[in-house]
Amino acid sequence: MVIILWFKVDFNSHIPVYKQIKDKLKLLIHTGRLKPGDFVPSIRTLAEDLNVNVNTVARAYRELMAEGVIEPVRGEGYIVKKLDEKRFIEATLQRFIETIEECKRVGIEQEKLVRLLKQIYGRRKNGSECEESDEKL
Repeated sequence: MVIILWFKVDFNSHIPVYKQIKDKLKLLIHTGRLKPGDFVPSIRTLAEDLNVNVNTVARAYRELMAEGVIEPVRGEGYIVKKLDEKRFIEATLQRFIETIEECKRVGIEQEKLVRLLKQIYGRRKNGSECEESDEKL
């Protein structure tokens, strides 16, 4: 079964588009929206859906194959193989650390970051705010 992916790429981000695609596919696997054996969209289909060059998606898929996350099925497309959860979490935390270090360099106060973390963790899964997290930044 092919899963319809509901994500977008940020063309204004400093993160390359192919990396955003990789990260978002890994997040879908990590959260269970994509499971081992599920088909991911073809390179051409995903490129059209995201309005990016096919070579960009191809690069993301090549790297995901090299990491053992997806595998090609001859004549069918690509299926989810597995995700190294420990590696995924470590990479996510490393990006978080780099972002915090950047915030520190530009002078964002620690208290503001702590409030932001509490606000984000206070959200419900549907994105709405919980009652105890109505503090504004």
